[in-house]
Parts: sequence; structure tokens; C-alpha cells
Amino acid sequence: MEFMRANPGGIVAPEDVIGRDKLIDHLWRVLETQSVVLTSERRVGKTSVIRKMFDSAGPVKACFFRDVEGFRSPREFIDGIYADVQSILSKKDKARLAMWKLLEKLDGAEIGNVKLPQVKQHWKDLFSALFQDIFTDETRPVFFFWDELPLFLYNVKENSGEQDAMEVLDALRALRQKYAKLRMVFTGSVGMHQVIGSLREHGYANDPTNDMLTIEVPPLHPDDGSHLASLLLEGESITVLGDAAEVSRKVSNAAGHIPYYVHCLVSRIRNAGGRVDAHRVTSCLDDLISDPNDPAHFQYYQSRLTTYYGSVEARLALHALDALASLGRPAKFPELLNLVRHKSVDAEEEPFREVLLVLLKDHYLFRSSDGTYSFRYSIVQNWWKYTRA
Repeated sequence: MEFMRANPGGIVAPEDVIGRDKLIDHLWRVLETQSVVLTSERRVGKTSVIRKMFDSAGPVKACFFRDVEGFRSPREFIDGIYADVQSILSKKDKARLAMWKLLEKLDGAEIGNVKLPQVKQHWKDLFSALFQDIFTDETRPVFFFWDELPLFLYNVKENSGEQDAMEVLDALRALRQKYAKLRMVFTGSVGMHQVIGSLREHGYANDPTNDMLTIEVPPLHPDDGSHLASLLLEGESITVLGDAAEVSRKVSNAAGHIPYYVHCLVSRIRNAGGRVDAHRVTSCLDDLISDPNDPAHFQYYQSRLTTYYGSVEARLALHALDALASLGRPAKFPELLNLVRHKSVDAEEEPFREVLLVLLKDHYLFRSSDGTYSFRYSIVQNWWKYTRA
């Protein structure tokens, strides 16, 4: 850890995950009784948290981690789970396994190395049989950490249809209800509420995660963010001019105490000559925000709206964020609606309230106790103001 290097966007080693021990302890306590939906804005550190949990779980827990973003169908999801749990299944008598008995009925089927041409109509049976096998003679609690599960569900909806996505959600909930020692952790930069909301437009009436606790991964505590910045500045052999503690605090504050942006800023400072003082931190932030190559991937905040929101909702969301960025201060609902109506004269009150609620859930906005809305993260507000306002 003493030689930690800036690694924006890369996999962070568990020992280099700073300031998350209390959160991880809390998550393990919650997981004693129920499964978890882990939420936050992208790059805040959800994946690093669950990787560290997976790495430190120990032999008393059966833990499995997988990024499921690339899966496009229930069959691929089952295939991935099957590969992950081989450490459990390989120790069991194959003749006793429900999945193998089912495969014998599906002549020529394949999972892993076994062919499954009929999986489209039988995937739910295979899914059920697989988990039956996992829990056969298994005394330990079993934890599945599935990163980007909402994106997997979105992919299923787009490639296999809404019905399959609904049935995956229902199947996962049924498994949690059936097996008392089964826990699931879902994470994703796209919220579960977006996926479920889009399915409701096609008649989905279930609440498939109402047995799970939603927990937000916040930015780092300022002290932890400053500590991370200090370690990265030292690890990159950057010459700090002036008070080193003040410069570290300035880096963390400029990054909104979000680990990814701390890494981005230190990388920028290193590449800009490797010397920094408090003033240079500000100029490096400005350079990062204004860089047309967008190395920090800020453009995602805009493109996500047009990808995952409906056309009307995306238009209202863009106008609301533009208005707040231009205004430069928090605004209450009537003022914000009035500003949006300068762009969309037909904006109606209730649909706009619903859009603001989604922006709150998606961590674009924060609503204070006095009812005013503002950007959740200052670094996103700065980029939005530079780019669009």
C-alpha cells in the first residue's frame, strides 16, 4: 500500500481499497439476515467493495463473484453460475445431482461442456436444478456477488424479450425464498428501479427485490479521501509544494471524495509534470473536465439518460440538469419547473416530479431538508456546467 499507483478505471487490489471497512462490516451484518442491492453512482467503488468482501470471506462462507454485464440471455447466466460453482459441484456424486438427471432428459444438451439446444424453453428448470445441487449437503451460507446485474437484465430484455427478463427476476426471488442460507448481492451503475420500471410498462406487476435491502455506497469520508490522495501522490513520486496535507485534502475535495476521480486527478497531475500545489489541483481538475478526449468518461452521465430513460423523461432530465448547472445554486421545485418550461413549454408538473425522483435515485441530484434540489456531486456539476450550461 505504501507504493500505491494511480489506476483510474483499473481493478483495485483489495488491500488498496481505502475507507470501506465500516461499510463492509455493515454489509456482512445485513447479509446475515437478507440479500442486498448495492447502489451508487458509477465509479464510487461498488465493485471494489464486493471484491474486497469476496477476497476476505474465508472458508466458512461459500462466496462467488462475477461481472454479469456481458451476458445476453438466461442461458449465459446459468452457464456462468455453473462454471463458478464447480468448486462445490465437483465434490458431489454426479449421479445424485438434479441437473445431471435433467440433462439426461434433454438429449444432447450442453452446459459448460454439455450441450443444451433446448435451453430456451428449459432454462428455469435448469436454474432450479442447479441451485438444488449447490445446496445438496452444503452446510455453509452461500453468497453470490453479481456485479452489473441490472445491465444483464437490460441485455436480456433487449435480446430475449421482456418476458425472459421478468422471469429471471422472479426466479432469483423464488430461490432466495426457498434457500435460507442463500444470499445475493446485486450491484450496478444502472439502477434496478430503471429495469423494473421499464418492465412495468410491459405488464410486469411483481416487486422482485422487496425482500432485499438497498444500501448506498457513498463517496469516501473526506479524511479517507485525503488519505487515498496522499498515498497516490506518494506512490507516483509527485513533488508536493507547500502543505502536503492541504494538497491531499484539495485533491479529494476536487474529486468529490470519489475514489475513481481521485485516481484520475493524481494521474493527470503525474502526466502534467509531477509537481503540484493547492492551486495546481484546481487547474488539473479544469483540464480533466475540459479535455475533449474525456479520459474520466464524464459523457456517460449524459448518454445514460438517452439510453435508459424514455424520450420524454430524458428531455425533461436534461433540461433540469442544464437549469441547475446554469443556476449554480440549489432550487426548489416551482423555480426549477419554471426554468425547465423555458425549454419545454408543455412540461407538466407530475411527470416532472417523477423525473426528479428518478434523478435522485440515479444519484444525479440531492434534495435537502428545505426541499431544494442540487447536483449530488460537485465534479459532475462542474463538468455539466462546462459542457452544456
